[in-house]
Amino acid sequence: MTDTKKGHKATDECVELLKSGKLPPWRVEDELVSTYQLLPPDNFMLAARCRRKFIEETTGEKFSWIRISEKPYKNRYFCRKDDLTFELDARDRYVRCPLCHGKMMDLGEFAPLVASYVGGCESYYSYAGRIQVKGDLEKEFTNLLVYGTGLGPIGVTRGCYYINRFGGADVKVDKFARAVRCHGLIFESDRTRKKAKDVIEGQLDEFKKKMDDQMKEFKGGVSSVDFDLVDAQEDYILYVDFVASFTNFRGHGDISRAVGFVKKEVEDLLDTSGIDYKLSVIAQGHDGDLKPSPRNKRGRYASAELRIPIHEFETFFKIDLQKFLSFVKVDALGAEKLGCPFYSGMGGEILPAVYKATQVNPQSPLVSSFQNIYAGVENGDVVYRVELPNVEVGVFSTREGIISPSAREALRIMGIQTAREFAASLVAQVLAGEFNLALEISREKLYSS
Repeated sequence: MTDTKKGHKATDECVELLKSGKLPPWRVEDELVSTYQLLPPDNFMLAARCRRKFIEETTGEKFSWIRISEKPYKNRYFCRKDDLTFELDARDRYVRCPLCHGKMMDLGEFAPLVASYVGGCESYYSYAGRIQVKGDLEKEFTNLLVYGTGLGPIGVTRGCYYINRFGGADVKVDKFARAVRCHGLIFESDRTRKKAKDVIEGQLDEFKKKMDDQMKEFKGGVSSVDFDLVDAQEDYILYVDFVASFTNFRGHGDISRAVGFVKKEVEDLLDTSGIDYKLSVIAQGHDGDLKPSPRNKRGRYASAELRIPIHEFETFFKIDLQKFLSFVKVDALGAEKLGCPFYSGMGGEILPAVYKATQVNPQSPLVSSFQNIYAGVENGDVVYRVELPNVEVGVFSTREGIISPSAREALRIMGIQTAREFAASLVAQVLAGEFNLALEISREKLYSS
């Protein structure tokens, strides 16, 4: 698609429609076809440019590293032999069937790479609206997601509209993030174990000072030390959980080094005290790393809540309140029946989508992908709340992990400057997505014939 006078006019007018709220961001492609007769695949490049210009003008930030693909759309192909249809990135030159390796027929049908595409050549970035937060933080965030080909960004955008309309998401975000590493010891008797515990507790103040010195680079400090006694056949196990607090860093590497240092100090103390132990190790299984457990002490607690008077809720959304609440209950009990310690719905996809868009440390999609959802009535208001008990993130490039230029650009565009703001933005987006999903299903506008 070359820049023509018609294209410039269409871009400028669509951006103004986006600003006014008259044009949903995911419908720009259709607007370019119906109003300006800019047909596929030419409309896909222009639609991405419209959304980027809209974001740049509303945020004051420029896209540079997050580039638009030279062909920001996908093609459909058909294999006659296997009777299967495939969708491929338009840049993909290998257009043979992955099963029989025969040549496939180009159907001449095109679609956006992802809903609300704004850029990205390997990971496809989507625009997912803006969300207003209040409470522990007062700010508006712009949402960029790496979500895949589904309608997730549209659901988040719609949810953001509802939340903003009713005053924004009321967030609670811990000031400090927790990083945990556990020292595990095995003894031959309970008596020896208890003696070791008493000796270690007697030196805790000294150990904490030395650990704080180990973590001063990231301004971390030991906030608590927890002891856990477990019996296993003939072994008597003592877990010593060292919990550290960090303001702006993930801190996982620092607490690991600090506990590795103090582990040797503990061993020397036990040796000089004449206390025998069978084993002394770093007990990764007890520190909550990537484990869906309510005892997970890592990360930062964040919650987001929306309150709407009952009459306004039923009038605006045109739904019976009990039907909405019953859906949430049925969904949550279904997850509980499967043995899930946390109820995770759409958030299980939104969380990794934000992590992937920002490429923060850690990048694993499993980290913090756990949530609790609450829906009920309190003091005449419908209350919908999402809790993320362990948002784990560092938003700065440090020795713990590099953050790429495109990821740092995404953070700037989103308006995220600190790890605490990341948690607030994240939980607000999860609230938006979950709330919209619950509405769509309970109003039978989704998954219906």
